[in-house]
Amino acid sequence: MSGINLEKSIGGQPNPVSIKNTKKILFQMENFICKIYLKNGGTGTGFFCKIPFNNNLLPVLITNNHVLDENDIDSNKIINIMINNEVKKIELDNLRLKYTNSDLDITIIEIKPNKDEVHNYLEIDEDYKDKKKETIEFEYKNMPIYILHYPNGELSVSYGIIKTIKDNLKIDHCCCTEQGSSGSPILSLKTLKVIGIHYGSAQNIMLNFGTFIKNVIDEFNKYYEKINKNENEINIIYETNDEGIENIFGEKFVEKNKNNIELFINGNKNVLINKYNLRKGENNIKIIIKNKITNLEYMFYDCKYLKKIEGLKYLDTKNINNFSNMFYGCSSLSDIKALQNWNVSNGNDFNWMFLGCSSLSDIKPLENWNVSNGHYYIGMFRGCSSLLDIKTLQNWNLSNWKYKSMII
Repeated sequence: MSGINLEKSIGGQPNPVSIKNTKKILFQMENFICKIYLKNGGTGTGFFCKIPFNNNLLPVLITNNHVLDENDIDSNKIINIMINNEVKKIELDNLRLKYTNSDLDITIIEIKPNKDEVHNYLEIDEDYKDKKKETIEFEYKNMPIYILHYPNGELSVSYGIIKTIKDNLKIDHCCCTEQGSSGSPILSLKTLKVIGIHYGSAQNIMLNFGTFIKNVIDEFNKYYEKINKNENEINIIYETNDEGIENIFGEKFVEKNKNNIELFINGNKNVLINKYNLRKGENNIKIIIKNKITNLEYMFYDCKYLKKIEGLKYLDTKNINNFSNMFYGCSSLSDIKALQNWNVSNGNDFNWMFLGCSSLSDIKPLENWNVSNGHYYIGMFRGCSSLLDIKTLQNWNLSNWKYKSMII
């Protein structure tokens, strides 16, 4: 069996776990661990567990950032994995939660349970709770551990010990690991609960490195706490070269929603009047949506000086029914990747949504939109002179579409 020596262990001491029990552990755990197929033809390891999130336990797949990074998640529609010799696919479209951190070398992907699941979930060791860093370092030192992994593509288990947990809660451990072990769970020998995630080894010496599970959970929750806090905050860079112009940014949207939004221009809170001046050069505009709204009509209407939008991908759109004229006249808008995972399933009106977006050449981010409730698409892409065709939207469910000949 690759990656494990059942008779010897660290420092020449006998392995305290019998061959029989080790095989039993391997059999018990094979549905918790998966082999991940990489784009370069190699493989890595991942595991399924439930981590504390928003006072609940969230089912996730965890691996290393260097196995799956943000570009892999955003560019791929599917991740191919193998569990217990069965190849499965994880669909990444419209994931609610995904997280990558290159410093901790972790990637976390939410798993949506279904009746066809062939895997189980490891438990997290939370013995660290309410303990000081110094106590954690002391109590976990020399702790016996298992690593379950796919060295050279074959499921295996290795026995070892934690040498140290450093002050930044990085784990140094001694276990037999080989290429393909990246992303393996580090398990307590006593409880078989997850202590950390293995991510690499030192050359020429039998020393490996991992991330303590507390770090993983803390950083994941901090990240999404920040996103949730700002999910309805949109930041816009708006550039005008016309000195002294009395410019109108999304005038109709601002006026219509003056009781539901706060508008800040160049750091100053703006009274919601019909017209306001933008200075020459770049202007920083921030919109905070205070209440849930159902209508984004005219939000960026006639923003021909619009340069960049940040935060749109976090905007909660599941209750929006009207997207009409939203980017009407945004002639500089060229990148709409932020709209890729929008939930537009309640959208009814998409009339003139991108009319006049002459710099827009790629609408692939919209290909998986659920527009089944949409009725109106009049001129949705009219005037998009850089757009050659809309064939990428051929899988849209347009069964309720009216005026079918007028989308462009």
